[in-house]
Amino acid sequence: MDGAAHHHIEDAEVEAEGLRGKGLRKGSVPLVAAVAIGLAATAPAYSLTGALGWGALESGYQLPIVFIISVIPMFFVALAYKHMTSVAPDSGTVFTWGSMAIGPRTGWLGGWGLFLSSTLAGVGAAEVTVNAVVSVAGLEDPPTWLRALIGSAFILLTTWLVSRGAEESSRTTLILTVVQYGGLIVFAGFLIAGVFNGTAAPTAEPFSWEWFNPLAIDGYDAMLGGFLVALFIFWGFDAALSMSEESTGSSQQAGRTGVIAMMIILVTYVIFTVAALAYAGIDESDPLSLTYEGNIDDVFLSMATAAINPWGALVAALIVALSAFSATMSTVMPTARNLLAMATYKALPSRFASVDEATAAPKVATWVMGLLTLAIYLGLSLTSDSIVADSVYSVGISICVYYIVAALSSVVYFHRTAFASVRTAFGQVILPAIAVIVLTYVLIVEAGNMMDPE
Repeated sequence: MDGAAHHHIEDAEVEAEGLRGKGLRKGSVPLVAAVAIGLAATAPAYSLTGALGWGALESGYQLPIVFIISVIPMFFVALAYKHMTSVAPDSGTVFTWGSMAIGPRTGWLGGWGLFLSSTLAGVGAAEVTVNAVVSVAGLEDPPTWLRALIGSAFILLTTWLVSRGAEESSRTTLILTVVQYGGLIVFAGFLIAGVFNGTAAPTAEPFSWEWFNPLAIDGYDAMLGGFLVALFIFWGFDAALSMSEESTGSSQQAGRTGVIAMMIILVTYVIFTVAALAYAGIDESDPLSLTYEGNIDDVFLSMATAAINPWGALVAALIVALSAFSATMSTVMPTARNLLAMATYKALPSRFASVDEATAAPKVATWVMGLLTLAIYLGLSLTSDSIVADSVYSVGISICVYYIVAALSSVVYFHRTAFASVRTAFGQVILPAIAVIVLTYVLIVEAGNMMDPE
């Protein structure tokens, strides 16, 4: 950062008054669409199909309560986001707040953590989409070049759509989110009907309130394993807040969008997880089970085939593809705005600070992000035999990094003023500080796991 930008951030430390306009169009994203962007970025259908089997393997029938416990530190991070957005509604979110509250280096680290996690998530989503397209088209074992072609077309299409501006992108995202949630609710209904009709897996245990008993979790490993999966599937609610400079209403209202998205996501995940456990169970020898070797990477396909029919499996594959598509759009959107903010405050070359006059979209930042995602995807498709797993696990570390920066920014920024009332003390400092401690611990454990060749 140059001297001017550094001086600028010193000013911002007083009252966040040094925030700079970036040419984004205020009021172009309704608050409902901002919440939809947060929901789409967590991508429930895509997240669940990739993570539910692994979560069940780690935590068994206690997965619903593990998800509920895991969301607590994420909710504390959402509170930090809410309060920081109220004082500094800026598309740079974690970069801007980290620079403002702690210092430019911390902000820079947070900004790059967000950029890296979004890029890796785009790579994983591209591969999930390829799998869905392949199964819808009925291709048994397509050649690598064809898979790479489908994945590349997907990445280029989403990047092009996002480069057309927030208004159009957010409208598309809203439609895809409604379709995706509708599909999940109908699917859960079929699974519950299957449990009552007696067509569920014979090895599945009947529903029990014991699944919600935290004391029944099978030890530390089951809790931590489930938490790492939950970190991936709850991540993304913050995409709603990167649109705060463009959303309608006040910065307080914009700040609430992340918390609202988080609550809707939690209810959806818990209901669906309970329905899936009661229908499919976790017996590894049962071909219908969530943890069966052939299902674990894509639990929707086996359950939809059994609960509905082969056509149901096609519809499920289509919903997962739409989910991956809307997830990629709603992660590219905020991340391009994060790069735009980094360039505006001189932490990146000024080329990234350009905003297209017609669409009010950061076109350069959007295309750089899209093309980098494409390069990583093509590199992995030549070298990796498990692109989705590689993306899911490596994303965990970068998510932890930038969520820690966001929560820590709230603690440092508000620590002098928050203790005037109990409510602000908890919301702005104490609970975000707990999130920092939990996520730092998870980060260290996850980094240790990643370094272990086994």
